[in-house]
Parts: sequence; C-alpha cells; structure tokens
Amino acid sequence: MISKAIILAAGMGRRIRKFNSNNPKCLIKIPHENISIIEKQITILQNYKIKDILVITGYKSEILKKKISNYKGVRFGYYPYYKKTNNLNTLLHFKHELNSSLICLFADVIFDKKIISRLISQKNNILAAIDTGNILEGTMKIRIKENKIIEIGSHIPIKFAQGNFIGICKFSKKGSIMLKKNLIELKHRVKDYYTIAIQKMIDNKKSIFFLDCKNFKWKEIDTIKDYNLLKKIRFTS
Repeated sequence: MISKAIILAAGMGRRIRKFNSNNPKCLIKIPHENISIIEKQITILQNYKIKDILVITGYKSEILKKKISNYKGVRFGYYPYYKKTNNLNTLLHFKHELNSSLICLFADVIFDKKIISRLISQKNNILAAIDTGNILEGTMKIRIKENKIIEIGSHIPIKFAQGNFIGICKFSKKGSIMLKKNLIELKHRVKDYYTIAIQKMIDNKKSIFFLDCKNFKWKEIDTIKDYNLLKKIRFTS
C-alpha cells in the first residue's frame, strides 16, 4: 500500500513564467476545470488514500503554500537552492523522506487518475510511468526491452527512443532506499534530474520496470504551446 507522495514543485518554470504572472508553474489553471495542476494532483492522490503528501517548494513558495495549505494531509518542505540546481539535489535535500513506499511526481504534469491506480496495484520496487505512444523532443525519453527500462534521459535521440517518461514514478520501501543511496552518490550532478539516479541503477543491473500509459491522457506543461494544447484535452478526475 502507498501512503506517501512527494511532489517536486521547487522549480522556476522559466519558459512559461511570464504567461503565468510569475507564479509557480503548478498553479496554472487547467482549462475546463477551474483547478490548478497541483490541486488536481493532490485530489487524485487523496482519492487513492495517499494521505501524506509532501510538496517540495522553492520558487514563490509562500504563494504556493497559501494556495494549497487548506488541503488536509499536505505538508511542505522548502528547498533554498532551487535557482542553482535541478531536481536531483531537490530530492536529495529531503533524503530522510526516502524511507517508505511512495509516489514521486513532477508538479507540472496533468494526468488521468487511472495512472495512479495502476501504479499502486503493481508490486515492483521501482515502476516508472511512461508513454510509448509519444516521443517528444526536449523531454525525458526512454528505451525499453521487454518489460524493463534500459535507458532514460533527455540525451536519448528521438530516432532511438521508444517513448517518454511522464514524470511519475512509484517506489517501494526498498526502491526508495535504493534511490536515496544513488542520489547521495550523484550529489555533485547539480544540474541533473533525479532520473540519472534511475539510470545509475540500470547501469548497476537493477531492474526498473514501467507502466505504459499510452492509452491514458497526460500532459506536462513547460511552454505556452503546451498550455494551448492542454485546452483540447479533458481529463478524468
């Protein structure tokens, strides 16, 4: 059973900041729903009995805290170095939280609720949500073999990629401890995403499984173009 989630919401969202009135990107309202991205995430997680939700803040943290502090079970952790590092070090700063089963999410991803249901129902130590129906430039791409991920990262050329990581990953207690160990070993990689720790585990012959979400709706919001595409999508909640 999963009872904890960590939402990585410290980033500045530079590519969409002006459009968003310099608020945290995760507070962008979802068209047709009158709810922000992170509020939808929290609602879905709580619907699946995930009662402990840690939101790691950074940029405009007080604005974000004020907006979502009324959600029961949500707590906050502030990451002060958000201007200088990427989310590997954000997550490493809260390594003491990596001691139980959990779901880790990027704060700018909107998704159908069944993705969380499917992640929870499987028992792998590490299970990454991917989409083999989409291979997008400038995103976290993956290569797979049978039921495992064999490579993950934005460096993978589109012609060799077999899908995208959608920014949601489930870890068992054992998986969380493995993640913590590898984050510590990679702490010098200040500009990297935490997914390089997953790649390090793959390189060390650890099995990283995936949930293919090609039949579900999801969207990561990085640019105004992404937001305009979002207007055409309706999600389950």
